[in-house]
Amino acid sequence: AEIAKPDFKARMTVPLSVAGAFHTDFMSPAVAELAAVLDSVTIRKPRIPVISNVDAMPHSDPAVIKAILKKQVTSPVLWENTIAAMMERGYEQGYELGPGKVVAGIVKRTNKQALVINIEA
Repeated sequence: AEIAKPDFKARMTVPLSVAGAFHTDFMSPAVAELAAVLDSVTIRKPRIPVISNVDAMPHSDPAVIKAILKKQVTSPVLWENTIAAMMERGYEQGYELGPGKVVAGIVKRTNKQALVINIEA
């Protein structure tokens, strides 16, 4: 992590306590299995665009959504960019499902006025 600091113009690095090497190249072996499952299901065009955390862009084409889901396994998560893209498109209120308030915290750091309702399972 210390070696990467100059590349990212970071002042410091923080080791994260995570359960696995998700969203890294170490997950490459899982892509083929996910691709097989995605190829066996039908994804319909969504009523509203899906903003991917791979590229922080809205997508409506089911084929593109499947491709991005495959790419997401090994791609870094662009949380702040994704939240900013949602804000630019008129985000008013969202829901965080599950324990904790990690997403709500990220949204609040991006826009203090944004409303996120947490629903713990």
